[in-house]
Amino acid sequence: MKCKAYQKIKYFLFCIALACLLPAATHADIEQHIIETGSGFYYIVQKGDTLWDLSEKFSDSPWQWPDMWQHNPDIANPHLIYPGQKIRIYAKSWEDQRETPTAVDLSEPDKYLNYSAINAVGFIRETQAENYGSIIKVKDDKRLMSTGDKLFIKPAEDAEELFEGGIYAIYRTISPINDPVTHEYVGIQHLIVGIAEVVQVEDSFAVSTIVAAFRDIREGDLIMPFVTRSEDIQLRDAVPGLRGRMIKAEDGRALIGEHMVAFLDKGSNDRVKPGQAYTFFYQETASAGRKGMDRLMLTEESMGEAIVLHTEATTATVLIINSLDNIPDGTAFKASE
Repeated sequence: MKCKAYQKIKYFLFCIALACLLPAATHADIEQHIIETGSGFYYIVQKGDTLWDLSEKFSDSPWQWPDMWQHNPDIANPHLIYPGQKIRIYAKSWEDQRETPTAVDLSEPDKYLNYSAINAVGFIRETQAENYGSIIKVKDDKRLMSTGDKLFIKPAEDAEELFEGGIYAIYRTISPINDPVTHEYVGIQHLIVGIAEVVQVEDSFAVSTIVAAFRDIREGDLIMPFVTRSEDIQLRDAVPGLRGRMIKAEDGRALIGEHMVAFLDKGSNDRVKPGQAYTFFYQETASAGRKGMDRLMLTEESMGEAIVLHTEATTATVLIINSLDNIPDGTAFKASE
C-alpha cells in the first residue's frame, strides 16, 4: 500500500512540474516564430494554427480573434490562414510578458518596403497555372465588379473540387509573351483581376462572392487557389553582376514610369528574390575608327530603379520605384550598387 501511495505522490508531483514547465516551453516556441519590424511585431503562422488559438496565445482570450482579424486586412477569410503567412500582433498584454534582452543588439535592423497591393501583382510563367474553374456568369451582367458581388463558376475538369469557404484568385492569361529583343518565347502572363470566396457548391457550378476586385472581372476569367503574400517585403542585396532585360509592363503600356509594375527576364533560377533592387540603364556608342566601322561603348547611364515583388523560375515581377525618364520594353538592367 505504501508503495502504491508513493507512486501516486510521485506521479502527482510530476504532473505539477510538467504543468509549470509547459507555459514556458509554449512561450519559448512562440518566440521562435515572432519577428519585429519597424511597423510592429509579426507572428509566422505554423501548421495547425487558427486565429482562435493565436488570439488565446497573444490576447489571453480566444474570443478576441475578430480584433486580430481586423488588424490583418490581408486575411481574406478568418477561417483560412496558411503556414508561412505573417500576422501582425496587437496584444499589449503579450508584449509586456516578453523577456528583457540581456544584451543590446547593435546590428543594423532589417529594412522593408510596404506594398499594400501585393496580392494584385501578376506574373509571367513558362506554362499556365493550374485552372480550377472559369467564370460562366456575372450576376446582373455587371461590367465593374465590387466587394460582395456574386459570380458563378464552372469547375474545371480533373481539378480538385471547389469547396465552401475556399478562397481563389481570379485571373486571365495573355499569351504568348516574347522577348522584346530576341523575340523568343518567354511565357504566359497571368493578370490577377480579383479574389473570390466560394459560398455555395452545386453539382455543376459554384456560387462565389467577390472579396476584392483589382481590375474588371469578366466571363471566361479563370480561378486558382489564392495564396496570400506579405505586403512587407524585406529589402536585400541584389545578385552581384546579374544583368538582363525588362520584358514588358504588366498593363501592356509601351513606356513605363514610376509606381508601375513590370516584368524582368530573370527569376529564381538566377537567384533573384523579392526585395532585391535593380537599376535600368542605357549605353550609347560612338565611332572609334575610320568610316565608323568600329563602335566604342560609352558610360552606362541610369534610367531608374525597381524592387522585386515576386519571382517565378525564369521571370520576376518588379515595382518601378523611381525613373528619370520613360523606360521602354527591352531596357537593360543590372544589380543596383
